[in-house]
Amino acid sequence: MQEYISEIDPDRRKRRTIKKTRFGEIMRGLLLGAAYAFDEEAYGRFYPLAKQEGLAVVEADFKKHQDEGLRFFIVQLKGS
Repeated sequence: MQEYISEIDPDRRKRRTIKKTRFGEIMRGLLLGAAYAFDEEAYGRFYPLAKQEGLAVVEADFKKHQDEGLRFFIVQLKGS
């Protein structure tokens, strides 16, 4: 995340807070309609927990999308 923030704000004009977000917090946010963007490492942690919780999540093909310059996978519950 530090690397990504450095890319989008190299002069650090905005103060940003990075914090670890637990699965339960993400689930509450999803149920409230939030969308979450995961990098490959974070999605690797989220995916098995989401499957275990019964969410209809798919395996993300990060290698394929990195060639297109994409590095995040967005998850949002349908109807949100």
